[in-house]
Amino acid sequence: MSKLRNKGDCVRTSKVEINLSEDKVLVVKGGKLKEYPKPDSGFGKQIINWNDGKICNEEIRYTVK
Repeated sequence: MSKLRNKGDCVRTSKVEINLSEDKVLVVKGGKLKEYPKPDSGFGKQIINWNDGKICNEEIRYTVK
């Protein structure tokens, strides 16, 4: 849930078109949109860690079956 902003707060906005028919993971970090690749094997996971309300690191794990 986003925090309510005060009148004086400045919020930078931008519009991006995305294809909603494809499965993917998108993250906004530092004002930039980052797409995480699907694992070639078809198995894996993405872990996003938060600290103080900000993304501090991302981890991608792949499984080979």
